[in-house]
Amino acid sequence: MSDKVYQKKAFIGGEWVESESGERFEVQYPGDGSVIGAVPACTRKDAQKAIDAAIEGQKALAKLSLVKRIELLHKAIELAKKRDEESSRLTCLESGKPIQQAVWEGSTIDGYSWSNFHVAAANIKSHRGMTLPNVTEDSNNKRLIHIYEPVGVVVNISTFSYPSEMPNCTIPYALAVGNSVIVKPSSGSPFSSILIAEVLEEAGFPPGSINVLTGAGDEVGAELVSNTGTQAIGLFGQEPTGEKVAQNAAMKKQLFAIVSNNPLIVMDDANIEAAVEAAVGGCYAHNGQSPISTRRILLHKDVHQEFVSRFVERTQALNLADPLDEKADVGPVHNSKVLETALNHLEDARNKGAKFLTGGNNPKGLYLEPTIIDEATGDMLVTQEATPGPVAPIMTFENIDQAVELANSTRFGFQIGAFTSGLANAYYLAENIQAGSVYINEATNCWDEMAPFGGVKKSGIGRMLSDWTFNELSQIKMILFDLGKVKK
Repeated sequence: MSDKVYQKKAFIGGEWVESESGERFEVQYPGDGSVIGAVPACTRKDAQKAIDAAIEGQKALAKLSLVKRIELLHKAIELAKKRDEESSRLTCLESGKPIQQAVWEGSTIDGYSWSNFHVAAANIKSHRGMTLPNVTEDSNNKRLIHIYEPVGVVVNISTFSYPSEMPNCTIPYALAVGNSVIVKPSSGSPFSSILIAEVLEEAGFPPGSINVLTGAGDEVGAELVSNTGTQAIGLFGQEPTGEKVAQNAAMKKQLFAIVSNNPLIVMDDANIEAAVEAAVGGCYAHNGQSPISTRRILLHKDVHQEFVSRFVERTQALNLADPLDEKADVGPVHNSKVLETALNHLEDARNKGAKFLTGGNNPKGLYLEPTIIDEATGDMLVTQEATPGPVAPIMTFENIDQAVELANSTRFGFQIGAFTSGLANAYYLAENIQAGSVYINEATNCWDEMAPFGGVKKSGIGRMLSDWTFNELSQIKMILFDLGKVKK
């Protein structure tokens, strides 16, 4: 565990402040339960202050030229590079993911989290309106123009699994458009969001354009969602949270990414070695707690034996260890509630006849052994729900139609991975599976900042990343000129 204990404050209107209540809470390291640091326990009053500050901050930000906003984004990137090691280490300490995976995410030089700043700064230059043809009357006098304007105050609510990436899926895009942002990070992982705010403050973004509130979701989050001063909600979280936020957000713009039970399909003509590696990464990376982790493996009966044999061997070779250990492949789940849910789902599978091929035990603390469950059925919690943790339930199918039926037999539809060497199979799966993204010969936990990211059904609302985020965080205004009615 790190010797450094972080004592941080909330960021409201350009100032680092304590909570209105004066109360603070501690944040623990999932690796051993030691204290990482403490932050303010913000209240509804703090949230109201942040909203007022964000309204003023948005006005100041919108007055800046596009060139200036891009300049500030680039400056933030350069300043962040000076805190590369700290950012990666914080990501590890907060989330409990192995340090090497934390570097992939949190590195300000090479991590995918901070690459969002590059994408936002580059793509905002091409985010523009258009002139529309007049098709309602026989006249050459009408000019119809649509333009994009900032939506206003954008709220980002994040869960613990990606403490750096989830805020940065919203922040740079919102700022580029001219929106202000209020970040409400998970109470278990607030420090990465605070680091981002520190960098943006140093870069020179106007006071109030970026704010961070630490505290309970039913206190701070509830106020941010329901208050009329906010206009858009970006959420990464669990299904119950998403449903509650959607109900309280009323007519606000919503961008939700919900933790889902994403399937990996392996056809009889698949490259088995590549499929096994995708399953290892999809099921166990980020300790199996990503919104896009692989949570169901669907195998064609003819490849079942070969796949399972290789998958068990690879799983048993993984090192379950303290996340700060450079040799760790899998770390602990994030908190006791997550562990309890995972263990309940495993017990349910045992009671319903599942065959445990490896793992299934809780050796100590928050650590859960990487677990493969064969002969899983559709009535088990491990296949119905988004089981948190390094758990891999396996189901078998006989033909491609059964594969599609199994993949779609859920209320979720975020990301699907499918392995096949046949072009016809690839197209059939891609066109018939209900999901926001279908990855052919790739794992489920894959995305690209240049592509739309989001789910269907209970897996989310809207699309994030690249130009898609700009559209979601903008208002479209139509302007009509009738040049035939000007004074002669």
